[in-house]
Order: sequence, then C-alpha cells, then structure tokens
Amino acid sequence: MNYTINLFGYNVDCTFEVGTEGLSIKMSEENQQALKQYLIRVLPKYGREASNDSSLETLIELAIDAEKTIEGRLVEPKLKLPYEFQPEVKEKLIEAAALQNMSATQLLIRIIEKKYQEVMG
Repeated sequence: MNYTINLFGYNVDCTFEVGTEGLSIKMSEENQQALKQYLIRVLPKYGREASNDSSLETLIELAIDAEKTIEGRLVEPKLKLPYEFQPEVKEKLIEAAALQNMSATQLLIRIIEKKYQEVMG
C-alpha cells in the first residue's frame, strides 16, 4: 500500500507491507536521500551535528532524540528566498505546495534536491 507519512516534519512517500513478521515501511532510494538531506538541513537547528557523511540511521536516531527533547515535531527552518518569481509561477508554486501540505519554499527545496540528485548521479 502506497502512503505518504510525515517523518520529523517531512512528508515522504513510502510503501507499507504487512506480512507474517508484522508491518514494514519501505522507501525508495530517492526518498531516502531526500529525507537524509532534509535531516542534514534541520538537525543543526536543534543542536545536533549532521553532515553528508552521517548515515541515514544515525540521522534518524538524532531526529528521534531531538523530537523527544522538544516534545514535538521538527520543522524545517523558514527561508526568505532572495529573488522574486513571476506572479503566475509563484501562484503555481503555492498551489502545488498547498496540495502537498508544505510551504512553497519546502517544495522548491524538494524540487531542487531531486534535480541535484538526477544531475549528480
């Protein structure tokens, strides 16, 4: 079953699989990389060391610890983009972001990350 879950303030598409051993959640490699990049951006805001060298498992452990400490959810730092969009593009970006329950900045960052992953391999 495909489903979108919110992990540490980040919406990620995954697949739920129910078997004799219980419930498991699977994410594509692309979504794992996107989650990793999100955690690398967010964790320093909560006093946790994170780098590109950190494993996804380590980052998830740090995120769990951070959420327990703050007794809430992690949130992505808000950014003010240093440039303006054409009004039509801005409206489309805001509409697309609203459909995915995220800010326009978060959607833009996700789009840039995906394109970066495509280009860099």
